[in-house]
Amino acid sequence: MNTIQNATTRRDFLAKTGLAAAALSMPHAVQGQDAAGSKLRIGIIGCGGRSNNVGEMALKDGRFEIVALADYFQDAVDKQGEKFKVPANRRYTGLHCFKKMIDAGEIDIVAVLSPPYFHPEQVEAAVEAGLHVWLAKPIAVDAPGVARIEAAARKATANKRCFLVDFQTRALGHYNEAARRVAAGDLGKLGYGEIEGTCLAFALRTPHGGTESKLKNWLQWRDLCGEAIIEFSIHAIDLASLMIGRNPISATGFCGRKLVDEMPEPTPGDVRDHWVATYDYGDGVKVGFRCKRFDGHGSLNHGGIYVNLHGSHGSLNADYKGQVLIRGEKSFNGDRFMNEKIRGIYNIGITNNWKTFHDNITKGNFAQETVAPSAQSHYLALIAREACYQQGETVNWEQIVNEKTQLKFDTTGLKS
Repeated sequence: MNTIQNATTRRDFLAKTGLAAAALSMPHAVQGQDAAGSKLRIGIIGCGGRSNNVGEMALKDGRFEIVALADYFQDAVDKQGEKFKVPANRRYTGLHCFKKMIDAGEIDIVAVLSPPYFHPEQVEAAVEAGLHVWLAKPIAVDAPGVARIEAAARKATANKRCFLVDFQTRALGHYNEAARRVAAGDLGKLGYGEIEGTCLAFALRTPHGGTESKLKNWLQWRDLCGEAIIEFSIHAIDLASLMIGRNPISATGFCGRKLVDEMPEPTPGDVRDHWVATYDYGDGVKVGFRCKRFDGHGSLNHGGIYVNLHGSHGSLNADYKGQVLIRGEKSFNGDRFMNEKIRGIYNIGITNNWKTFHDNITKGNFAQETVAPSAQSHYLALIAREACYQQGETVNWEQIVNEKTQLKFDTTGLKS
């Protein structure tokens, strides 16, 4: 936690993002698996839409196999079981599906792709069992949950197991090169920035009624998803965290739930549909953030995931689609740096992360380079969320990092 609380220097931050690596020894058992050409066995927790991409990219890599699946719902686990050819006796259901899968054994990796409220408990169980962990964003829905993920990653290191958080922009070279150039001063003195993390409203997946329907419609409930600012906008916020390379002093903001409640058939749930916040980085530097979660009807500039930074010598424009540009005294074109035009990075980033994960496991790199920057990005999102909740009040960085309040989802009545 101390490395997150203290103001991070640009050089230290770039080291944490994976631009500097460390390697340790690897247990004989896993070395033997690699030497014999065996595939690493994955058990997936959470059989929703994200499991399609994460699972497909793992299989496409060719060095992994999916051998077990876990989800609360039988229909979800059966659908993915058929897709990934996982036998019926290796499909686990119920609230404790992850425990059943882990206890059954014969897996090397747990991929945690469930609603983020459940991530800390499921990650802790996987680490306790001595397994490698692949974790989807967001890593948690509150600050105590982020701290639990950090602690679990430290324990994984002590157990000589690998832990990777799947952010896609950090897995591509031109984003990291742009961050290096910003850290080197290519923008000059930073003056202002903008962060956009907007998505359409998520429709109900099943008619609302009872606790099980909340699990199906988890994107509508703040305790399960952490709000859109955590679940979706974290992509843009993480990109900003990478590029700016230091923590803000405080945040101030507003949020609301207006259009969703005024629809002819209001969507059940308690998530907000718009967010506006300002991060204060000190020295007069302000970075504006906005997120909307409703249909823009095709209007210009309604949605997107991007970061714009403006300095005395140049401006940076980076988006989740793959474009990265610095204009000014020291220009940078991400397309030329990569020797190709990249538009759409989701599967590319997942593919690169699986390659890195396999390398870390087989080469014994337990430095967990993705964890510290991912935790920092989540704290960055949480400081804005809490400031917006307070409608105009200012929340400082230390308050969020040391926050002990946890979101609670009532699991009463759910099958075990």
